Amino acid sequence: MVISFARHWNLDENGREVRLTGRDAIQANQEMLKPIEGELTPEKIRTAFATYHAVYETYGAKIEDIPKDIYYQKIAPINPILNGVREVYVDSSTGIPVPLYEISPEEAANFYEQRTERLSDYLSQEYKDSPDAARQALAINEKVKAPFYYIYGVGDSDTSEYLTMCIFLLVMLCTVIAAPIFSADYQSGADDILRCTRHGRRRLAVVKLSSAILLTTAIFAVCITAFILISHAAFGWESLKTTLQLAFSAISFVPLTVGEANMLVVFSGLLSFLATVCFTLFLSSLFKNPITVLGLAIGGCLLPTILSFAGSGAAFENWLRLCLPSGGVGLRNSFFFELTDFNFLSLGSFAIWTPYIIPVASGIESVLFFSLTIRSYSRHEGC
Repeated sequence: MVISFARHWNLDENGREVRLTGRDAIQANQEMLKPIEGELTPEKIRTAFATYHAVYETYGAKIEDIPKDIYYQKIAPINPILNGVREVYVDSSTGIPVPLYEISPEEAANFYEQRTERLSDYLSQEYKDSPDAARQALAINEKVKAPFYYIYGVGDSDTSEYLTMCIFLLVMLCTVIAAPIFSADYQSGADDILRCTRHGRRRLAVVKLSSAILLTTAIFAVCITAFILISHAAFGWESLKTTLQLAFSAISFVPLTVGEANMLVVFSGLLSFLATVCFTLFLSSLFKNPITVLGLAIGGCLLPTILSFAGSGAAFENWLRLCLPSGGVGLRNSFFFELTDFNFLSLGSFAIWTPYIIPVASGIESVLFFSLTIRSYSRHEGC
Protein backbone atom coordinates (compact mmCIF):
# COMPACT_ATOMS: atom_id res chain seq x y z
CA MET A 1 0.00 0.00 0.00
CA VAL A 2 2.87 2.39 0.79
CA ILE A 3 4.37 1.79 -2.64
CA SER A 4 1.07 2.44 -4.42
CA PHE A 5 0.93 6.00 -3.07
CA ALA A 6 4.23 7.01 -4.73
CA ARG A 7 3.64 9.68 -7.40
CA HIS A 8 5.66 11.24 -10.20
CA TRP A 9 4.56 13.85 -12.75
CA ASN A 10 6.39 14.65 -15.96
CA LEU A 11 5.85 15.28 -19.67
CA ASP A 12 5.79 12.56 -22.28
CA GLU A 13 7.49 12.88 -25.66
CA ASN A 14 4.38 14.61 -27.02
CA GLY A 15 4.49 17.27 -24.32
CA ARG A 16 1.48 15.93 -22.44
CA GLU A 17 1.54 15.75 -18.65
CA VAL A 18 1.57 12.18 -17.35
CA ARG A 19 1.37 10.74 -13.87
CA LEU A 20 3.23 7.63 -12.78
CA THR A 21 2.37 5.63 -9.68
CA GLY A 22 3.85 2.77 -7.70
CA ARG A 23 7.24 1.36 -8.61
CA ASP A 24 7.37 3.31 -11.87
CA ALA A 25 6.99 6.55 -9.90
CA ILE A 26 9.69 5.52 -7.43
CA GLN A 27 12.15 4.74 -10.22
CA ALA A 28 11.35 8.00 -12.02
CA ASN A 29 11.81 10.02 -8.82
CA GLN A 30 15.10 8.28 -8.09
CA GLU A 31 16.37 9.17 -11.55
CA MET A 32 15.14 12.77 -11.34
CA LEU A 33 16.61 13.46 -7.89
CA LYS A 34 19.90 11.63 -8.44
CA PRO A 35 21.85 14.89 -9.09
CA ILE A 36 21.09 16.33 -5.63
CA GLU A 37 21.67 13.13 -3.66
CA GLY A 38 24.53 12.90 -1.20
CA GLU A 39 25.73 15.57 1.21
CA LEU A 40 23.69 18.76 1.13
CA THR A 41 26.65 21.15 1.05
CA PRO A 42 26.32 24.96 1.09
CA GLU A 43 27.57 25.00 -2.51
CA LYS A 44 24.85 22.57 -3.60
CA ILE A 45 22.24 24.76 -1.88
CA ARG A 46 23.65 27.89 -3.53
CA THR A 47 23.52 26.24 -6.96
CA ALA A 48 19.91 25.13 -6.43
CA PHE A 49 18.80 28.64 -5.51
CA ALA A 50 20.72 30.14 -8.41
CA THR A 51 18.74 27.81 -10.69
CA TYR A 52 15.49 28.83 -9.02
CA HIS A 53 16.25 32.55 -9.36
CA ALA A 54 17.10 32.13 -13.04
CA VAL A 55 13.64 30.63 -13.60
CA TYR A 56 11.96 33.21 -11.34
CA GLU A 57 13.52 36.17 -13.16
CA THR A 58 12.20 34.83 -16.46
CA TYR A 59 8.75 33.53 -15.55
CA GLY A 60 7.91 34.85 -12.07
CA ALA A 61 7.07 33.02 -8.85
CA LYS A 62 3.72 31.49 -9.80
CA ILE A 63 4.01 27.85 -10.79
CA GLU A 64 1.21 28.20 -13.33
CA ASP A 65 3.26 30.84 -15.18
CA ILE A 66 6.25 28.54 -15.57
CA PRO A 67 6.17 26.33 -18.70
CA LYS A 68 5.71 22.74 -17.63
CA ASP A 69 8.81 21.54 -19.43
CA ILE A 70 10.92 24.16 -17.63
CA TYR A 71 9.33 23.31 -14.29
CA TYR A 72 9.98 19.58 -14.61
CA GLN A 73 13.52 20.12 -15.91
CA LYS A 74 14.66 22.88 -13.55
CA ILE A 75 12.46 23.17 -10.43
CA ALA A 76 11.13 19.68 -9.68
CA PRO A 77 14.64 18.16 -9.30
CA ILE A 78 15.61 20.74 -6.64
CA ASN A 79 12.31 20.92 -4.72
CA PRO A 80 13.64 18.96 -1.70
CA ILE A 81 16.37 21.59 -1.27
CA LEU A 82 14.03 24.54 -1.81
CA ASN A 83 11.48 23.24 0.69
CA GLY A 84 14.05 22.47 3.36
CA VAL A 85 15.75 25.85 3.12
CA ARG A 86 12.49 27.80 3.01
CA GLU A 87 11.47 26.33 6.36
CA VAL A 88 14.27 28.07 8.25
CA TYR A 89 13.81 31.52 6.70
CA VAL A 90 10.69 33.01 8.27
CA ASP A 91 9.22 36.43 8.85
CA SER A 92 10.24 37.34 12.40
CA SER A 93 6.94 39.14 13.07
CA THR A 94 4.56 36.46 11.76
CA GLY A 95 6.59 33.24 11.79
CA ILE A 96 5.49 32.56 8.20
CA PRO A 97 8.18 31.28 5.78
CA VAL A 98 9.35 34.00 3.42
CA PRO A 99 8.84 33.52 -0.34
CA LEU A 100 11.61 31.64 -2.09
CA TYR A 101 12.37 34.57 -4.38
CA GLU A 102 13.32 36.66 -1.32
CA ILE A 103 16.08 34.20 -0.38
CA SER A 104 19.22 34.89 -2.37
CA PRO A 105 21.65 32.08 -3.26
CA GLU A 106 24.16 33.56 -0.80
CA GLU A 107 21.60 33.62 2.01
CA ALA A 108 20.49 30.09 1.19
CA ALA A 109 24.09 28.88 1.46
CA ASN A 110 23.99 29.91 5.14
CA PHE A 111 21.27 27.31 5.69
CA TYR A 112 22.92 25.51 8.60
CA GLU A 113 23.65 28.68 10.59
CA GLN A 114 20.14 29.98 9.90
CA ARG A 115 18.64 26.64 10.91
CA THR A 116 20.26 26.77 14.35
CA GLU A 117 19.10 30.36 14.81
CA ARG A 118 15.56 29.47 13.71
CA LEU A 119 15.43 26.50 16.08
CA SER A 120 16.66 28.62 18.99
CA ASP A 121 14.03 31.29 18.28
CA TYR A 122 11.28 28.70 17.99
CA LEU A 123 12.21 27.01 21.26
CA SER A 124 12.48 30.30 23.14
CA GLN A 125 8.93 31.16 22.04
CA GLU A 126 7.43 27.70 22.47
CA TYR A 127 9.00 27.04 25.88
CA LYS A 128 9.36 30.52 27.36
CA ASP A 129 7.91 29.13 30.62
CA SER A 130 10.17 26.08 30.57
CA PRO A 131 13.78 27.09 29.87
CA ASP A 132 14.95 23.58 30.80
CA ALA A 133 13.05 22.15 27.80
CA ALA A 134 14.70 24.63 25.43
CA ARG A 135 18.10 23.92 26.95
CA GLN A 136 17.67 20.15 26.53
CA ALA A 137 16.50 20.50 22.93
CA LEU A 138 19.47 22.67 21.99
CA ALA A 139 21.83 20.24 23.73
CA ILE A 140 20.39 17.35 21.69
CA ASN A 141 20.59 19.47 18.54
CA GLU A 142 24.36 19.85 18.99
CA LYS A 143 24.63 16.16 18.04
CA VAL A 144 22.95 16.73 14.66
CA LYS A 145 25.57 16.23 11.94
CA ALA A 146 26.02 18.76 9.16
CA PRO A 147 26.01 18.81 6.22
CA PHE A 148 22.80 16.81 5.96
CA TYR A 149 22.63 13.73 3.77
CA TYR A 150 19.87 13.06 1.25
CA ILE A 151 18.82 10.12 -0.90
CA TYR A 152 15.32 9.88 -2.33
CA GLY A 153 13.29 7.04 -0.86
CA VAL A 154 11.77 6.09 2.47
CA GLY A 155 11.98 9.61 3.91
CA ASP A 156 10.03 11.05 0.97
CA SER A 157 7.17 8.60 1.47
CA ASP A 158 4.65 7.87 4.23
CA THR A 159 6.46 4.66 5.15
CA SER A 160 7.09 5.71 8.77
CA GLU A 161 3.43 6.65 9.27
CA TYR A 162 2.29 3.34 7.80
CA LEU A 163 4.80 1.49 9.96
CA THR A 164 3.19 3.13 12.99
CA MET A 165 -0.27 2.16 11.73
CA CYS A 166 0.90 -1.41 11.14
CA ILE A 167 2.12 -1.64 14.75
CA PHE A 168 -1.20 -0.26 15.99
CA LEU A 169 -3.19 -2.85 14.00
CA LEU A 170 -0.95 -5.62 15.35
CA VAL A 171 -1.59 -4.40 18.89
CA MET A 172 -5.34 -4.58 18.25
CA LEU A 173 -5.09 -8.03 16.65
CA CYS A 174 -2.99 -9.53 19.43
CA THR A 175 -5.23 -7.98 22.06
CA VAL A 176 -8.04 -10.06 20.58
CA ILE A 177 -5.80 -13.15 20.66
CA ALA A 178 -4.72 -12.60 24.29
CA ALA A 179 -8.14 -11.71 25.73
CA PRO A 180 -9.48 -15.30 26.20
CA ILE A 181 -6.23 -16.95 27.37
CA PHE A 182 -7.38 -17.24 31.00
CA SER A 183 -10.99 -16.09 30.93
CA ALA A 184 -12.11 -18.72 28.40
CA ASP A 185 -11.00 -21.51 30.76
CA TYR A 186 -12.72 -19.74 33.65
CA GLN A 187 -15.95 -19.61 31.67
CA SER A 188 -15.83 -23.21 30.43
CA GLY A 189 -14.80 -24.65 33.79
CA ALA A 190 -11.63 -26.20 32.34
CA ASP A 191 -9.57 -24.07 34.69
CA ASP A 192 -11.08 -25.80 37.73
CA ILE A 193 -9.57 -29.06 36.51
CA LEU A 194 -6.22 -27.60 35.46
CA ARG A 195 -5.51 -25.80 38.70
CA CYS A 196 -6.16 -29.00 40.70
CA THR A 197 -3.06 -30.57 39.12
CA ARG A 198 0.37 -30.52 40.74
CA HIS A 199 1.54 -27.41 38.87
CA GLY A 200 -1.88 -25.94 38.24
CA ARG A 201 -1.40 -22.50 39.71
CA ARG A 202 1.78 -20.41 39.54
CA ARG A 203 3.68 -22.61 37.10
CA LEU A 204 0.67 -22.99 34.83
CA ALA A 205 0.20 -19.22 34.89
CA VAL A 206 3.82 -18.69 33.82
CA VAL A 207 3.52 -21.25 31.01
CA LYS A 208 0.27 -19.79 29.65
CA LEU A 209 1.61 -16.25 29.94
CA SER A 210 4.88 -17.11 28.22
CA SER A 211 3.12 -19.02 25.44
CA ALA A 212 0.76 -16.13 24.74
CA ILE A 213 3.59 -13.61 24.72
CA LEU A 214 5.78 -15.77 22.47
CA LEU A 215 2.93 -16.33 20.02
CA THR A 216 1.95 -12.68 19.77
CA THR A 217 5.57 -11.52 19.62
CA ALA A 218 6.21 -13.95 16.76
CA ILE A 219 3.23 -12.49 14.89
CA PHE A 220 4.60 -8.99 15.52
CA ALA A 221 8.09 -9.93 14.33
CA VAL A 222 6.90 -11.64 11.14
CA CYS A 223 4.52 -8.85 10.13
CA ILE A 224 6.91 -5.98 10.87
CA THR A 225 9.79 -7.75 9.15
CA ALA A 226 7.65 -8.31 6.06
CA PHE A 227 6.53 -4.67 6.04
CA ILE A 228 10.10 -3.38 6.34
CA LEU A 229 11.52 -5.72 3.71
CA ILE A 230 8.83 -4.87 1.15
CA SER A 231 8.70 -1.09 1.67
CA HIS A 232 12.41 -0.46 2.20
CA ALA A 233 13.42 -2.67 -0.71
CA ALA A 234 11.03 -0.77 -2.98
CA PHE A 235 12.31 2.68 -2.01
CA GLY A 236 15.94 1.61 -1.62
CA TRP A 237 17.91 0.70 1.48
CA GLU A 238 20.40 3.50 0.81
CA SER A 239 17.65 6.05 1.43
CA LEU A 240 17.64 5.07 5.11
CA LYS A 241 20.83 7.15 5.43
CA THR A 242 18.85 10.34 4.77
CA THR A 243 19.07 12.83 7.61
CA LEU A 244 15.78 12.99 9.52
CA GLN A 245 15.63 16.78 9.11
CA LEU A 246 15.32 16.45 5.33
CA ALA A 247 12.49 13.95 5.66
CA PHE A 248 10.26 15.74 8.17
CA SER A 249 11.31 19.14 9.51
CA ALA A 250 14.51 21.08 8.92
CA ILE A 251 14.43 22.46 12.47
CA SER A 252 13.96 19.08 14.15
CA PHE A 253 16.61 18.66 16.84
CA VAL A 254 16.70 14.85 16.67
CA PRO A 255 20.19 13.61 15.62
CA LEU A 256 19.05 10.57 13.65
CA THR A 257 18.80 9.24 10.14
CA VAL A 258 15.51 7.97 8.70
CA GLY A 259 16.67 4.39 9.21
CA GLU A 260 17.65 4.98 12.84
CA ALA A 261 14.33 6.69 13.53
CA ASN A 262 12.41 3.73 12.08
CA MET A 263 14.45 1.32 14.19
CA LEU A 264 13.48 3.27 17.31
CA VAL A 265 9.84 3.27 16.20
CA VAL A 266 9.92 -0.54 15.92
CA PHE A 267 11.70 -0.94 19.27
CA SER A 268 9.34 1.40 21.09
CA GLY A 269 6.39 -0.19 19.28
CA LEU A 270 7.48 -3.63 20.49
CA LEU A 271 7.63 -2.39 24.09
CA SER A 272 4.17 -0.83 23.80
CA PHE A 273 2.95 -4.04 22.14
CA LEU A 274 4.26 -6.19 25.01
CA ALA A 275 2.84 -3.83 27.64
CA THR A 276 -0.59 -3.96 26.00
CA VAL A 277 -0.54 -7.75 25.63
CA CYS A 278 0.50 -8.17 29.28
CA PHE A 279 -2.24 -5.74 30.34
CA THR A 280 -4.79 -7.77 28.37
CA LEU A 281 -3.57 -11.00 29.95
CA PHE A 282 -3.89 -9.39 33.37
CA LEU A 283 -7.51 -8.50 32.61
CA SER A 284 -8.05 -12.05 31.35
CA SER A 285 -6.83 -13.41 34.69
CA LEU A 286 -9.32 -11.20 36.56
CA PHE A 287 -12.59 -11.72 34.68
CA LYS A 288 -14.50 -14.86 33.71
CA ASN A 289 -16.15 -13.44 30.60
CA PRO A 290 -13.87 -13.14 27.52
CA ILE A 291 -16.19 -10.50 26.02
CA THR A 292 -15.75 -8.31 29.11
CA VAL A 293 -11.99 -8.72 28.88
CA LEU A 294 -11.97 -7.91 25.17
CA GLY A 295 -14.11 -4.80 25.64
CA LEU A 296 -11.90 -3.46 28.44
CA ALA A 297 -8.70 -4.29 26.55
CA ILE A 298 -9.86 -2.65 23.30
CA GLY A 299 -11.00 0.37 25.30
CA GLY A 300 -7.56 0.56 26.88
CA CYS A 301 -5.92 0.36 23.44
CA LEU A 302 -8.05 3.18 22.06
CA LEU A 303 -7.94 5.47 25.11
CA PRO A 304 -4.64 7.20 24.19
CA THR A 305 -5.97 7.88 20.69
CA ILE A 306 -9.23 9.24 22.13
CA LEU A 307 -7.29 11.51 24.49
CA SER A 308 -5.11 12.79 21.65
CA PHE A 309 -8.19 13.67 19.57
CA ALA A 310 -10.64 14.85 22.22
CA GLY A 311 -8.43 15.79 25.14
CA SER A 312 -7.82 19.34 26.30
CA GLY A 313 -4.05 18.99 26.02
CA ALA A 314 -3.57 19.43 29.77
CA ALA A 315 -0.33 18.13 31.27
CA PHE A 316 -2.13 15.41 33.25
CA GLU A 317 -3.88 14.14 30.11
CA ASN A 318 -0.59 14.01 28.22
CA TRP A 319 1.11 12.12 31.04
CA LEU A 320 -1.80 9.67 31.14
CA ARG A 321 -1.84 9.30 27.36
CA LEU A 322 1.87 8.53 27.14
CA CYS A 323 2.04 6.27 30.19
CA LEU A 324 -0.84 3.99 29.24
CA PRO A 325 0.28 0.57 27.88
CA SER A 326 -0.70 1.54 24.32
CA GLY A 327 0.52 5.13 24.66
CA GLY A 328 3.25 4.56 22.09
CA VAL A 329 0.94 3.41 19.30
CA GLY A 330 -2.20 4.90 17.82
CA LEU A 331 -3.77 6.72 14.93
CA ARG A 332 -2.58 10.11 16.14
CA ASN A 333 -0.55 9.42 19.25
CA SER A 334 2.57 7.34 18.78
CA PHE A 335 6.27 7.28 19.48
CA PHE A 336 6.92 8.35 15.89
CA PHE A 337 4.85 11.53 16.18
CA GLU A 338 6.46 12.37 19.52
CA LEU A 339 9.91 11.81 18.00
CA THR A 340 9.30 14.20 15.12
CA ASP A 341 7.56 16.85 17.23
CA PHE A 342 8.79 19.26 19.92
CA ASN A 343 6.96 17.95 22.98
CA PHE A 344 8.21 18.13 26.55
CA LEU A 345 6.30 17.45 29.76
CA SER A 346 7.06 19.07 33.09
CA LEU A 347 7.89 17.11 36.23
CA GLY A 348 8.35 19.72 38.91
CA SER A 349 11.06 22.07 37.71
CA PHE A 350 12.34 19.53 35.20
CA ALA A 351 11.26 18.97 31.60
CA ILE A 352 11.18 15.49 30.07
CA TRP A 353 11.23 14.89 26.33
CA THR A 354 8.19 12.75 25.55
CA PRO A 355 10.00 10.06 23.48
CA TYR A 356 11.83 9.15 26.70
CA ILE A 357 8.57 8.55 28.57
CA ILE A 358 6.93 6.01 26.25
CA PRO A 359 9.55 3.19 26.22
CA VAL A 360 10.31 3.56 29.94
CA ALA A 361 6.62 3.39 30.88
CA SER A 362 6.02 0.45 28.51
CA GLY A 363 8.99 -1.50 29.86
CA ILE A 364 7.87 -1.02 33.46
CA GLU A 365 4.27 -1.94 32.63
CA SER A 366 5.30 -5.12 30.81
CA VAL A 367 7.07 -6.42 33.92
CA LEU A 368 4.36 -5.11 36.27
CA PHE A 369 1.40 -6.67 34.45
CA PHE A 370 3.31 -9.92 33.87
CA SER A 371 3.84 -10.21 37.64
CA LEU A 372 0.30 -9.12 38.49
CA THR A 373 -1.13 -11.69 36.08
CA ILE A 374 0.75 -14.52 37.78
CA ARG A 375 -0.38 -13.29 41.18
CA SER A 376 -3.98 -12.82 40.07
CA TYR A 377 -4.23 -16.25 38.45
CA SER A 378 -2.57 -18.00 41.39
CA ARG A 379 -5.11 -16.47 43.77
CA HIS A 380 -8.13 -16.99 41.56
CA GLU A 381 -10.80 -19.08 43.26
CA GLY A 382 -10.78 -22.66 42.04
CA CYS A 383 -10.90 -26.14 43.45
